[in-house]
Amino acid sequence: MGATIKALREYTGATIDQLATRVGMARPTLANIEAGRRALNRKHLRAMAAALGVPPIAIMWADEDEAAPGVDKREVGAA
Repeated sequence: MGATIKALREYTGATIDQLATRVGMARPTLANIEAGRRALNRKHLRAMAAALGVPPIAIMWADEDEAAPGVDKREVGAA
């Protein structure tokens, strides 16, 4: 999930500090989530999805074709 969050964050043009503030977490916590060193809890998953403009399932199952209808995964992955 961390790589997906990072790709979506970069795709939206948000800095790690901006996204951390929107979600209500410390910057190091978000950095650890993006790096895969820390898990994302349900509360933060919902907040993260809302801040990134995607449904939570798009973060949870980014490899599934149905996870993010309307989101071009090639663009997100290239971010």
